[in-house]
Amino acid sequence: MRNQSIVFLPGFMCDHRLFTPQVDALSGQGIDCSVGDLTQACSIERLATQVLAAAPKRFALAGLSMGGIVALEICRQAPHRVTHLALMNTTARADAAGPARKKQLGRVAAGDLDLVIRDELKPQYLAPENRTEDRLQILEQMGMALGKNVFCRQTMALTVRSDYRDWIGQIACPTLLIAGSDDRVCPVERHVEIQSRIPHARLKIIDTCGHISTLEQPDQVNDALLALLNAPPARMTQTGNHQLTLLENE
Repeated sequence: MRNQSIVFLPGFMCDHRLFTPQVDALSGQGIDCSVGDLTQACSIERLATQVLAAAPKRFALAGLSMGGIVALEICRQAPHRVTHLALMNTTARADAAGPARKKQLGRVAAGDLDLVIRDELKPQYLAPENRTEDRLQILEQMGMALGKNVFCRQTMALTVRSDYRDWIGQIACPTLLIAGSDDRVCPVERHVEIQSRIPHARLKIIDTCGHISTLEQPDQVNDALLALLNAPPARMTQTGNHQLTLLENE
């Protein structure tokens, strides 16, 4: 894993703290870790472009929830730059929560961001066994630190996002899917669906885990990411379309 870089992409209303256990563990293995900024645009496509502008030339990519959706778009825009892909607690489908998101936007505009985070978002995120005070505080602190403007931009990006299911079969780099057995937001079935369309993808289902696997079961996530990064990366062939070949051996 020498000279490897990995870019983490946070979920909705989350920041770098979502990946603190992973950054600590992977940095200790000599891997260069960074967390992409998903706060400055109102579309998944534009967010992906912004992450690519700040990312290394070649890098592994790990996205959770909304971050996983942006990761798919990055792979679509620049497949030749992504060496390994981890999709955690996410989906490849277009949005189906428009009415609920519109209602949340109205509450946030009225000044109730804290209540939306506390009453509507946090209860969905963690498995019952993992609803500890420290985890709940981190979720609330991340959301409140990002604020209502980011809430509105990210909500818009999620609402108008594309459906990637017909495209993801083109992903050629080593791919890991991580699903929580108790994830109510992006259930296991969504990850099985993605795996069925990326023939070489490996699916890890983590027990006693909801939507925030990186904080709920960090050791299992860390081990899975390290195993992914040990896989030989895809290599760019010499074609105008940046076609990728998955290597079994280096």
